[in-house]
Amino acid sequence: MLVIDSVGHGLPAAVLASVAISAYRHARRNALDLPDIAAEVNGAIAGQLGGSRFATAVLARFDIGTGRLRWINAGHPAPLILRASSLVRLPRCPPARPLGLQEDKPVCCETRLEPGDRLLLYTDGITEARSPAGEFFGEQRLADFISAAAAAGQPAPEMVRRLMRHVLDHQADQLQDDASIVVLEWRTGGERQVLP
Repeated sequence: MLVIDSVGHGLPAAVLASVAISAYRHARRNALDLPDIAAEVNGAIAGQLGGSRFATAVLARFDIGTGRLRWINAGHPAPLILRASSLVRLPRCPPARPLGLQEDKPVCCETRLEPGDRLLLYTDGITEARSPAGEFFGEQRLADFISAAAAAGQPAPEMVRRLMRHVLDHQADQLQDDASIVVLEWRTGGERQVLP
């Protein structure tokens, strides 16, 4: 998985995202490990766009058989794991520099998910969304929202839909930055099914 946030707006940001995604897909098809994928994307951005062009990102690989999650944080908000209705603290994982600005291969971090866990990857457009009064949406409001949604039994797609509506409401429907979220819910088939 890759969640990327190109710095800037308009055509330059779109070109940067296209270069990064193309390099990511190429590296992934060649079955490279995460640090090598990050190095390929970093090299493509630096080599093709040069200068101070960069993107923050989280690159992740999840093994659906074992629950093993590996990720690289390239100057991006840290992933969140929701277990039942509680946030799970991830092991300390120092972020690398953003893609396009890295000098060395980044460090790969690792943890294990449990069946039923939800992994959330998001851009800073979620947490840095500002109300008309200038108040950030913030990490705590995000954590509180997803915990309450899980406690209410909301399926992952509904949780994401309601979260995006909540973020837009916080900004008085004036989106100020891209705001993206990916939720991966690990289901093994053995979880208790709740019928409506």
